[in-house]
Amino acid sequence: MGYSHIPQKYAKPINEFFANTFNSWLNMHRPCLFATEVVSDKGKIKKVYKHADVKTPLECLARLSKKRLVTFKKGITLKALETQAGEKTDLQAAQEMQAAKAALFAMFNKPEVKNRA
Repeated sequence: MGYSHIPQKYAKPINEFFANTFNSWLNMHRPCLFATEVVSDKGKIKKVYKHADVKTPLECLARLSKKRLVTFKKGITLKALETQAGEKTDLQAAQEMQAAKAALFAMFNKPEVKNRA
């Protein structure tokens, strides 16, 4: 969260920021690199990062779900998650997250006072 001390009274707003804003941006809109494992002739496994490996965690979850490798908690569906992700563009989600983060940090980061010599 930064390099300065954050008083405990700000724990609730920080948790709300992560739960309501940051986590959805991270999981639904932020692209990540996922490795493809390639086995060499000698049997060594090498991880390769291809352009096709760039996807959001939600896209990766959808692929795993199609292969029936994922089970969801009760009341959560892939369609509902995809609908939630489609409500905003990646840029809108990033801008909202940055604005919420700036407002959060403004609560407990005091502006530095420059010493006049």
